[in-house]
Amino acid sequence: MLDVSDYSLLYPKTVGLMQGLMHFIKRDEIEKESLYLVVRNNAEDIIRILRSEGFHKLHFCEFKKPTQIGSGFTKMLTKGWEMHVRLIDMKEGWIAIQGEVEISRRYIQHMFSQRAPVVHELAEMLKKNGIDYKIWNEKLNEYVSHIVDNHHINLKGRAGLLPWIPTCVVGSSLGLWSLLRFIGLV
Repeated sequence: MLDVSDYSLLYPKTVGLMQGLMHFIKRDEIEKESLYLVVRNNAEDIIRILRSEGFHKLHFCEFKKPTQIGSGFTKMLTKGWEMHVRLIDMKEGWIAIQGEVEISRRYIQHMFSQRAPVVHELAEMLKKNGIDYKIWNEKLNEYVSHIVDNHHINLKGRAGLLPWIPTCVVGSSLGLWSLLRFIGLV
């Protein structure tokens, strides 16, 4: 079993919109707010950048969005935490990049763990690779011109994370042993 420490990140709290208005994102609405980074590049360029930054393609255990391009990508961050990134097809040649930090898929607790969306980490990665981007607020259907201030989000670590594979092997073995005993073969 693995104990996971807390993970801290920033998420926009107050953003300026292109029309000159300000929008406040309440803490309890962060997951519903859906701020995406949008780029004009093709998906292959973004995938190449994700791979160069240490992300790998997910092959299973992913909830796909309706307009998602292919499978998502994931990267281990710190002990037990990973960043999950999706590419989403938008209209007129734009691709949205959406990401979140969550307990790694390697552990059973991933299914019901606390998660938080990321914007700054993805923006830094795009800047580092010379990719121009815009921030899109899906809820308001509006572009964000700038970020005024941020929420400080602290994802609580969990004690005793259970890895899938050993847990399944032990559980299956115990189940088989019990079945054989019930049948009277052991």
